[in-house]
Amino acid sequence: MAFQSKNSVYLIVGVITALAVWGIYLAIGSYLGLAEGTRGYDIRRGLIVFASMGSFLLFWGALLWNRQRRLRSDDE
Repeated sequence: MAFQSKNSVYLIVGVITALAVWGIYLAIGSYLGLAEGTRGYDIRRGLIVFASMGSFLLFWGALLWNRQRRLRSDDE
């Protein structure tokens, strides 16, 4: 039951990588402040976006790790 194909592992790693790259892209964009009405180069905006994406990815990774650990213990 706990068997995962290599394709599913690659898919999860790909999605996590894409989300991390997207989060970095958004953090850089918010740091630069290219929207009208915002002053440019505010590191706090970039850090908030980066921390939010990092928190989400850590939470998701913890859930995946916990699921894998539970499935492994059920097989024993």
